[in-house]
Amino acid sequence: MKSTVLRQLLATNPLVVTGCGAFSAAGDSVAALWDHAVNGRVPAQVREFSIGGRQRSFAVCSAPEIDSQRPELHPVRRADRVVQLAWLAALQALQAAGVTPASDDARIGVVAGTARGPLSRLAMGFERVGAGGHRYPPSLAADCALASLSGALAQGFKFTGPGGTLAATCASGAFAIVHAAEQLLLGKADIMLVGGSEAPLIAAVLAQLEAAGMLGRHPDPAQTCRPFDRTRNGLCLGEGSAFLVLETSVSATRRGARPLARLAGWGQAVDLAGRVGVSEGAEGLVQAATEALGLAGLEPTMIDHVNAHGTGTVMNDFAEARAMQTIFGDRAAQVPCSSTKPVTGHCLGATPALEAVLAVAALSHQCIPPTANYHQPDPGCAIDPVPLKARPGRLQHVMSNSLGFWGYHASLIFSRV
Repeated sequence: MKSTVLRQLLATNPLVVTGCGAFSAAGDSVAALWDHAVNGRVPAQVREFSIGGRQRSFAVCSAPEIDSQRPELHPVRRADRVVQLAWLAALQALQAAGVTPASDDARIGVVAGTARGPLSRLAMGFERVGAGGHRYPPSLAADCALASLSGALAQGFKFTGPGGTLAATCASGAFAIVHAAEQLLLGKADIMLVGGSEAPLIAAVLAQLEAAGMLGRHPDPAQTCRPFDRTRNGLCLGEGSAFLVLETSVSATRRGARPLARLAGWGQAVDLAGRVGVSEGAEGLVQAATEALGLAGLEPTMIDHVNAHGTGTVMNDFAEARAMQTIFGDRAAQVPCSSTKPVTGHCLGATPALEAVLAVAALSHQCIPPTANYHQPDPGCAIDPVPLKARPGRLQHVMSNSLGFWGYHASLIFSRV
């Protein structure tokens, strides 16, 4: 769809966020997530995983354990952890928006983003094949599908509108939000439940990221992820989920729902940097952010805060800082570009959804969360990472950026209503 058509559709039918939900290492609610973020509280802890026949210790951000017998989890009590995380966050978002499960409601859809999907069910499938005599559960045929994430939500909440599960590596949640927004503009739904979920804290994923040289190290697990800091050396893997209720302003008005923010613009692009996903100047992110600004009808000078991707890896942070300099020019060092990755951990495809929720919260609270663990400025990252302490601000427009393997980049802009 051409951007001019999108601009026309968005101008006549603005899109608003009416509910948010989150479940992550930073707590089991949006309020807990915001409290951790605004106070720079890092929940990373050391856990042991068996790799190559020996126990290995890694700093990770683990979400709270889930009691599958909780009544509200009944529809997904036997599902993969990634689905249960999604269910809890989605339920919060729906309740906050005042949307109730409806029988055969064709005007509500579900889109979810994930990079890795139902890993525990996939692992079970491989283990049972190799185990020989063990019974092989027929339910694994459906439960191992990536689409089980959105499918379980649609089936459980009885939403029959447009849906699906999107995988765009670490930008998956943002790509899901873009897809949901465009479904609304096309008139295929009035309301979309959209977000991301990830449960990657298993030995195989940690081994992969370690082999790729992406995992951070520090004697203090809480200091493992140090975005934009001169001493940064890698990310801290996390798990979690976040969902938003996105709907047309007409739908929100008809329902009497209070908008929390407006989704003003979005952009997505592919950076041709191969599997690593980001070129030195992050041209894909520049393209995505430029598209988002154009769709929102905003100049770069109108962005008050950026929730940066900021993983804490050397190359990623450097490239993102270069992109910010390209996008904002001489003003790059004055635009608050904080990273909340230390607070949530890098939750892969769910992270863009968690950061979208934080962008909406920043607008609501008129406050910019800090970059935890930022102690030593890196001359190669000439931006303002909002070190250590939250900063009050007059926020009208907030940008949230996401980058991923294979060059999947996305930029979302949320604005005050």
